[in-house]
Amino acid sequence: DMASSSEESSQPKTALIAVGEAMLFKPTAEVLAEQIRQKEDMKDALEGKAEPGSLDVIHVVVGEKDLNRLFDADAITSYASCLKDQGGEMTIHLLCGDGNQAGEENMATVKMSFITAGLRLDQMVQGADGSFAFTGYKGRRDDESDDEDYDTDNDDKGTD
Repeated sequence: DMASSSEESSQPKTALIAVGEAMLFKPTAEVLAEQIRQKEDMKDALEGKAEPGSLDVIHVVVGEKDLNRLFDADAITSYASCLKDQGGEMTIHLLCGDGNQAGEENMATVKMSFITAGLRLDQMVQGADGSFAFTGYKGRRDDESDDEDYDTDNDDKGTD
């Protein structure tokens, strides 16, 4: 609807969800920030705060030690609905601390949450401290050429 477009620009385009004590921060006007201390709170972190399709980027930060206790993979699916349909970006930061390696099982949990949320897992970057950042996208990325996904010339097939 046309009425909401004027105030839309002031809405945050980025959300940061910190799970457990992995990271403490102060929310700003530009960033929608939520701290999760209980697993059941994770899913609704953006409820009523971000409109469907309104966010460009969502960061989820979780310490590996908190993953099993606090991380709700289903929450990633509900967050994904808040991302814009074309090129919305989700990054899950798995913090290991003290130079520990991320466990295979924990990495699999994070990867799976992208798949179930319908996001394309695009990259995994390992930080110097052993932590990982997993980034996935919703829909097709802007830098992909148009004719890859959308075959626009196929509407003239079968017309003769």
